Amino acid sequence: MRNVLNAGIAGLVAAIALSGVALAGPFDLKVGNSGKLVPTKLQLGIISPADNVCPGNGKLTAWVQSNKPGTINIMIVRKGGNVAGPYAIKTVKGANGIIMGSYSQNLAIASPIDAEYRVVVPGTSVVSNWAPLYAEC
Repeated sequence: MRNVLNAGIAGLVAAIALSGVALAGPFDLKVGNSGKLVPTKLQLGIISPADNVCPGNGKLTAWVQSNKPGTINIMIVRKGGNVAGPYAIKTVKGANGIIMGSYSQNLAIASPIDAEYRVVVPGTSVVSNWAPLYAEC
């Protein structure tokens, strides 16, 4: 009876291996391919110069969440104006299960500015919020 049971288990393991499904642990089945890397959420934050005066320093930070770890290229868009990039962001899985990466850029503001920016990923419909940058000289 034991040999029949062992042969049955061996046959089940062989069938699973041939089907392309990986055995993650006892009784846990896991699909091997999670699909194409895609962004799931973008956010943008801009810190204007202190007291909104220039010359002064600011900071731009973009956050990208994705469906799996990898590198995603972002573009920074000024409303009604220029596009900068691409900037490569490497996303990694965090302790809380969120897969995210970030990009930061220091800003040296030397002249007056009143603009809004957002982040986009070319080829997708995923975009961030508009973030303002304001400074008076």
